[in-house]
Amino acid sequence: MSTRRGVVSLLAIVGWLVGLGAVTSRPRADPAPRSGPLRIAIECQGYGRTKACPDFLLGFVEANSVLLASPRANADVILYVNAVGIANADRLHLRYVGDVRGAPASIEVDVDVDTRGADDAQRAQLEPAFLRGVALYVAALHPDAVTVALAALAAGPAAAAATSPWGANLQLNAFGSWSGPYRSGNGAARAELTRVLPTSRFKASVGANGGLSRQPPVGGVSFNTTRWGMSAGAAYDHHLNHCYAVEFASSTWRDDPKGQFRFGWDGNVGLEWDRFPSDDPRGNVLAVAYFIGYRVEGYNFRNVIGERFAQYPLQRLVASGSLRQDKISYDLNLEVNGEVLHPTRRYTLSASPGAEIQLGDHVDLELSFSVTQRQLPEFVIPDDDPEAIGRAEYAESLSMSGYASVRIHWDATNGVRNNRFVNN
Repeated sequence: MSTRRGVVSLLAIVGWLVGLGAVTSRPRADPAPRSGPLRIAIECQGYGRTKACPDFLLGFVEANSVLLASPRANADVILYVNAVGIANADRLHLRYVGDVRGAPASIEVDVDVDTRGADDAQRAQLEPAFLRGVALYVAALHPDAVTVALAALAAGPAAAAATSPWGANLQLNAFGSWSGPYRSGNGAARAELTRVLPTSRFKASVGANGGLSRQPPVGGVSFNTTRWGMSAGAAYDHHLNHCYAVEFASSTWRDDPKGQFRFGWDGNVGLEWDRFPSDDPRGNVLAVAYFIGYRVEGYNFRNVIGERFAQYPLQRLVASGSLRQDKISYDLNLEVNGEVLHPTRRYTLSASPGAEIQLGDHVDLELSFSVTQRQLPEFVIPDDDPEAIGRAEYAESLSMSGYASVRIHWDATNGVRNNRFVNN
């Protein structure tokens, strides 16, 4: 009964929020001509590696008296910004969505910004693209405030810039703490090599991680832990057409003696269908993929059917979606995998839905949930090995997690920034 009441209460809260969103997002009448500045709101949907969004873009707004930084609730134009890394540059996708009579409903502009450049150089690269997008909206309100000039094309063909599809990445992480007898530390390293072309992609990686913790014993029993693991893998995918792609992948791994695996290897081939192109500027994905492969496992502890080693064919079906349409973003991942010959012996079912919704001018809602149901032969872990018992979360059949956030806001409309004590 208490669970049912909780569900009813949750539905009531969501219904209230939707109602509040509907009230605060009533259809607006066509805007009347006015003489004030163009009100623009900047929404960073991808920040990239520079200060372009929001700092540089807000600076451009503040430098022009015909523009005014505004909250989303009363903006004439909302600028949505996404970033994709290309070598040392960030390709920024600027999407203007406007509510200005005489101007387009939306405009999209792309610009590359050198992430290793000085601030002034980055601003110089970004500003012309920003002005090119916002100019049509300003001209609709104040035609005399916009001038247009066409430059002559450079004589002769321009030399193509030297580019390479190869990329490499090395990442090192470390953390440690020391509080008397309580000490802990961990570290990780990962190296990656990639080759990206319009219709194919290759990736190879190798990684290692380790950590330890030390604390006083309890009742003569030590709860100190020392863990490490290593992994390596490679994958190659190729586009068959604009919707279908095939992938070949293999990976191997190993845990320390208290972990689950003495060793492991798998290889698989997969076929994916995606509704959106692979270079969609907003990163939209709506895909279904099927994999078939083979897996070999060696365990540190024997399971209830007497196995310290297992090998079996494996299949996996994955449906995933990540859709963003300005004010609404949905994420969903569904996965089913298991043995081909004995599907009830080893399998995993998982679902991870999520959404970020701007319900109205003053209400933002973010929800996410994840649930995983797994089945595998139970491991026989000795009762006198507390470290191994404490690390056996991989054997739990059900795991769930959830997150919810509601933000109700009324923002200042004077376009002023003040960052004192913000970083303290």
